Amino acid sequence: MKNMAARAGILIRSVYMLIVYVIVGMCVGTAAASASMDVYRAHPMLWTLISALIVIPLCMVEMKHQGYLKEEASRRGAWADWIFLVILAVSSCIALNYWIAMSGLMKLFPGFEKVAESIYGGSLLEELLAVALAAPVVEELLFRGLAYRGFKVLWGRNIAMFAASLLFGVYHGNFVQGLYAFLIGMLLVYVYEAFGTIWAPVIFHVAANLVSIVMTECLDMTVVTESILNELVFTIFFTVTGILAFAALKRSRRLKKTDLRKS
Repeated sequence: MKNMAARAGILIRSVYMLIVYVIVGMCVGTAAASASMDVYRAHPMLWTLISALIVIPLCMVEMKHQGYLKEEASRRGAWADWIFLVILAVSSCIALNYWIAMSGLMKLFPGFEKVAESIYGGSLLEELLAVALAAPVVEELLFRGLAYRGFKVLWGRNIAMFAASLLFGVYHGNFVQGLYAFLIGMLLVYVYEAFGTIWAPVIFHVAANLVSIVMTECLDMTVVTESILNELVFTIFFTVTGILAFAALKRSRRLKKTDLRKS
């Protein structure tokens, strides 16, 4: 009974900050909509930004309380490792998004279109602050820094990686974005383990979200999407680039491999 209670306590500590984040987001959104529905609709990412800024310090306190931040304080990586990390993030984001787009899943599961309108419906500054900065930080603290670490204590690395990534996918609320989040989540856990610091998946996440915003808001991608051949070549290029970056990163980290403790 004591063992079951202890495991239940670990599980609760792993996910309760995620519940707090959801509740804070609902409260912030409700308060904004109550004050002015027009303002609420005009600035969809502003409420995400505010919610993240509220919860990030709470997550940091919880990670410090669990001893995770102290453990990570001495972890470092060579500059080449961080370059490979960014290349992997950018390539993975582009390749996965285009493979999913070409698969036809967006037509089968149209819910993502409404989410995309919300994400890219405000000002560019709000998108950069919320989607490319605040959201990656709070999500990495929640899903890798707390959830994955707790799950690893309960179930070991492999099951924890799957469970935390699945939770990350479900959290996004629609199949298309959830599939992308699940696959990226698996990479994020690998990066976390390889570097031994939460700031590695944060940088990966920031880079991936930033390139998504830039490609959506700042670049004309019609030359890529005007023909299936162009789209296929473009996607394969970034797939291969991502595989090479992953291989280079894996080789570089092999002799410097860290193992985040299980307790």
